Amino acid sequence: MTETPAFRLVGMVHLPPLPGIPNYRGTPLSEIIDQAVADAVTLTDAGFTHLMIQNACDVPAQTTVAPSTIAIMTRVATEVSAASPLPLGVNVAHNDGPGALAVAYAVGAPFIRVKLLTGAAVGPDGIMAGCGLATAELRARLGADVRIWADVNEATSLPLARGADDVWAAVEAVKFGAADVLVVTKDSGVADALDAIARIREALPDTPLVVGGRVGPVSIAATRAGADGAIIGGALKKDGGHFTRVDATLARGFAA
Repeated sequence: MTETPAFRLVGMVHLPPLPGIPNYRGTPLSEIIDQAVADAVTLTDAGFTHLMIQNACDVPAQTTVAPSTIAIMTRVATEVSAASPLPLGVNVAHNDGPGALAVAYAVGAPFIRVKLLTGAAVGPDGIMAGCGLATAELRARLGADVRIWADVNEATSLPLARGADDVWAAVEAVKFGAADVLVVTKDSGVADALDAIARIREALPDTPLVVGGRVGPVSIAATRAGADGAIIGGALKKDGGHFTRVDATLARGFAA
């Protein structure tokens, strides 16, 4: 497995709406692959240390996905891995940990991101339950050398457990869900995410902690100082969204 750098700078490769999804725009699979590979090469050339693919544009977001989506993402991940030497992560849908692990195992990707590994939350698509057991069982059955990056707080939903603070959620994700890396995102901003990371680090000093969103050109320096990595997505696009392609100039700015 590729040696982990001191700071993980993870560039998102957002896929356009995939075939079989309600908002699919008719983009041919060959074009979806070409776009993903182009973004991956741009991020690699800019100096990022990791890549992550996600079907972020599939709307409405699904908790788990159909076999067709798993097949398509496996094909895309295969082509991205061939185009870039960087470690590749896989994030499938809203919370399909087993699906992400299956894709990662098939293509040799070293890590996945799971938005709700433990606990339960309520969001736009209803109640979500943690997928820690199913993900761990599949990893054990396959003997997969795939690390699990787990979100401490799923950004688009609210936890159902009363009094569940970030430290409690982080400890449960590691001790019960076997998370290898923790991801912290706060809608209130990167400063609050870094504050949560500082508190979590006291309880879990040996677990890498990554800021999962909202990091921009102004906050990247503070993020490098206070976290073990950052996942950069919308800030790599000129319009800040998921649907447009990665901008090379913005990407180089983060990696500089």
